[in-house]
Amino acid sequence: MTGTLHTDGGSAERRKTGVIRSETGLTVRAVLQKLLNANLARVIVERGYDQVGGIVVEARDVTGLRTAGEIAEAFGFRDAPQFLDVVRFELPMCASLTRPVDTVQRNWPTYPSGFLNSSEIVPVWELSRTRFSPGAEYWRIGADGSQQLLSAYLGAARGWKGARGWRPPSALVGTRARWSGEDFTADIAGEEVTLTRFAEVGGDGWNWSRPGVWTRQVPLADCVVFELVCMATLRGIPVRVLASDGQASHLQVTGSPEDAEALGAAMVEPGVFELGDVPMTDLSNQRWVANELSRPD
Repeated sequence: MTGTLHTDGGSAERRKTGVIRSETGLTVRAVLQKLLNANLARVIVERGYDQVGGIVVEARDVTGLRTAGEIAEAFGFRDAPQFLDVVRFELPMCASLTRPVDTVQRNWPTYPSGFLNSSEIVPVWELSRTRFSPGAEYWRIGADGSQQLLSAYLGAARGWKGARGWRPPSALVGTRARWSGEDFTADIAGEEVTLTRFAEVGGDGWNWSRPGVWTRQVPLADCVVFELVCMATLRGIPVRVLASDGQASHLQVTGSPEDAEALGAAMVEPGVFELGDVPMTDLSNQRWVANELSRPD
């Protein structure tokens, strides 16, 4: 995967992927900013929620939007808040950014022009569901433009610093790596990969992180990096499986908001709908895809 911007006429899909070649020839990764609604902020603080997706912007594009009110207005929210919360993070290597597909008028903000509603030129992107990259930062921006760092994501094994909860990441969301013939949850920083193993005993070379959780660092060059995605249909409606214990599944509805309403899915953030405790036997047309990272030449 490369970080080029693919266009093929006016109807082409605009897409970015996790590795971008800079003018210097070095590999860089875009830093994104995600605006959190109250629900997302709560589950990060209370449960250590590690997934991210939906509407994002590049952090460098919104430096001119200083205050909570300016940011809220640009995103299409009417009320000027006393503060708002954002997460800034590197685009995970196998995740992708596309043009927002829902551009009709809704009861929540949409972005038919592909840009925020501001004097700044800020492209809006839709991020495929993934896991936060290590080093992600949770910031609170005040009405006066003040910024306070509240937490940082320390990777799959350690989660959000100071969060009241933690849970193992789903194997169906976020970066993974194949190393020495096995697949692991993976966090990538530079040319190093932190592998996370969930087992009672870690083995030689593995470091204890918490009960049943072990990590080790290996070179990126020694790994095959990928994200595992499971798509399916539920009653004829397209969904993505976000987690499964083999019996029940937690789903993201990838069809329209009308499809989500027909399934009784809950809106977890503007335009993003999920449905829990769905028997795997109710799913049809399951398709497994490994989005594998192609290293730049």
